[in-house]
Amino acid sequence: MYVKKISLLLLILANLAFCVGQRSGATFLLISPSARATGMACAFTAISDDANANYYNGAGLAFLESPAITVSYLGYLTGLSPDQHYAYFGMSYPLVNSAWGFDFTLFTPGEVEKRYFEGVYLGTELVWRIAPKISYARRVSDPVSLGVAWKFVYERYVWDPTRFGWVTANGKSWAFDFSVLHRPLHNLSIGAVLHNIGPDINHTDDYPGTDPLPRLGRLGVAYVPVDDERFKCTLTCEITKVLVSMFANEENSFWENLKYEFDEAWKAIGLELAFYGIFSLRAGYFYDYEGKREGITFGMGIAIESFALDIGIDENVYEYPTQNRTISLSWIINSDGGLFGHWLTIS
Repeated sequence: MYVKKISLLLLILANLAFCVGQRSGATFLLISPSARATGMACAFTAISDDANANYYNGAGLAFLESPAITVSYLGYLTGLSPDQHYAYFGMSYPLVNSAWGFDFTLFTPGEVEKRYFEGVYLGTELVWRIAPKISYARRVSDPVSLGVAWKFVYERYVWDPTRFGWVTANGKSWAFDFSVLHRPLHNLSIGAVLHNIGPDINHTDDYPGTDPLPRLGRLGVAYVPVDDERFKCTLTCEITKVLVSMFANEENSFWENLKYEFDEAWKAIGLELAFYGIFSLRAGYFYDYEGKREGITFGMGIAIESFALDIGIDENVYEYPTQNRTISLSWIINSDGGLFGHWLTIS
């Protein structure tokens, strides 16, 4: 009964998220913050068993047993620009059958050089985007949890509206994330999320028009065939759909558009192998037809007492030379008040 109601709710919300004929703004919201997830091609929706659940699937927060904190840093696509920086902070606080979470995203493309159209140099200005978010998750039954999150989105940039002078412009909006995580078996989990469901970004008067948020739907499955003290194997797969400009080609039939939308969706599979809870290997495959991203991701990790170091790399999915490597440091706060370092991640 719960699953049927949840499926209907997600379907209704997905229809509300469609925005025909436009491209989205605030695309920094699509950057994956977790190095562990990056090593598995970002197929993390059905896992979400740490503080990064704030980003991937907030419903997973309700299954956590202890408070957790995570911070991440990524030099984003340095092959395009060496000055693009991404930072992420997340924390979770589980209760008996529910949990609260908070995360904060910061992204900057770097400094923008301003010039008149004749080429006269006007200096530079730093542009940036932020998105603070608060999450709440609750277990509605033993194997099922639901999550909801609210975020504020703010962008600061510069542009030249007249070709005679650069101005500073701002854009802002807010959005909800809706999520569900279902664990029908002890080694099987299914997750679904709708991200960034909210009004278009409202710009300052100097910047014409509005941009829709990068509304996104995720559906993932994770399976653990082996889990004992010596070895754990996790398999995961995921499909992700950008819900902006869906079914926009009016010349195609419904089925032709449906096939295109499926082909255009992002697909990912991931694998994680953990040995004695100390050493981990990760790999994945990511495919994005429209974005021309396709390739292997990989990573590894080692945990020593209160710390763990993970390395995950997804730069091979891009068709141009670049680097994409994230650093994440996370802790689990034990019930006795001590800190147990969950993982220190570089991807």
